[in-house]
Amino acid sequence: MKRWSLLPLLVCACATEPAPPADLLPRETFRAVLCDAQLVEARLNQELLLDHRNKLPQDKYYDELFRKHKVTKEAFRTTFDWYTEHPEELKAIYDSVLIDLQHKADSTTH
Repeated sequence: MKRWSLLPLLVCACATEPAPPADLLPRETFRAVLCDAQLVEARLNQELLLDHRNKLPQDKYYDELFRKHKVTKEAFRTTFDWYTEHPEELKAIYDSVLIDLQHKADSTTH
C-alpha cells in the first residue's frame, strides 16, 4: 500500500513543463525579432569598428526593430527573460535564428 502512496508524487515529478505564460510574444515573432536583433548588433559592430563612429544610434535601431515587428521593448524583455529561464527552449529558437541568418547570407551571395 505504501508504494501506491508515492504514485502521485512520481506523476507530478514527471509532468512536462507548463506552457509559456500568455503575455509572452508568440514564438515565431520572438524568433524573428531575435534574428533582426543579430543584424542590428552586426551593424553596430561595423559602425564602431570599421566606420570609427563614436556615437552609435543603438536606441534608434532597436526602436525601429521593435516598431517593424509591432512589439514593445517591455514585451520583448519579458519574453527574453522567460526563455533565459528555459534554456532548452531558447537554444531551439537560437538554432532556428542561425538557420535564418545563414539563409539570408546565402541569398545575398547568390
